Amino acid sequence: MDAQESALHTARVEIGTDRFQIQTDLTDAELSAIVAYVTKKVQAYVSSDARMDMRKQLLLMAMDITSELFDMKRRHARYKEFYLESQKVSGVLASMLEDELAKMDSPSDVTKK
Repeated sequence: MDAQESALHTARVEIGTDRFQIQTDLTDAELSAIVAYVTKKVQAYVSSDARMDMRKQLLLMAMDITSELFDMKRRHARYKEFYLESQKVSGVLASMLEDELAKMDSPSDVTKK
């Protein structure tokens, strides 16, 4: 048994009128946030008097959630690129600063006069 498995616990969640018992390693706060998010999506997409059958409504909801996930992945990749570039720039700036500080610490020709 690894550390991940030992962190699992049983939790009960309710979305709409459905109740589920799941195994999770999420905290109560994280699980509550997820349940609230899914509940909000269900309320936005699923309607008993819709002209579309339930399966199609749920597929549209899944497509919307997946679209949000892919958008976050794209933004994360872009932010990671920005971060890596900023690390390169900060490395160059640190090197330049060290060079200038070294020049200030070394005896110069001006003080020899």
